[in-house]
Amino acid sequence: MSNHVYKTLALTGSSPWGIENAVNTAIAKAAESVRNMQWFEVVETRDHIQEG
Repeated sequence: MSNHVYKTLALTGSSPWGIENAVNTAIAKAAESVRNMQWFEVVETRDHIQEG
């Protein structure tokens, strides 16, 4: 078995079009400077309430 080292990044994505777009935007931005990304985990989601 080989040894593995993982780097954990905290990213926050936002989008007026939904969670999937927010996640894709955050991953695309991270990919500009992080090499060999292979997986991600969505840990938390938040939204806001309009008009009560």
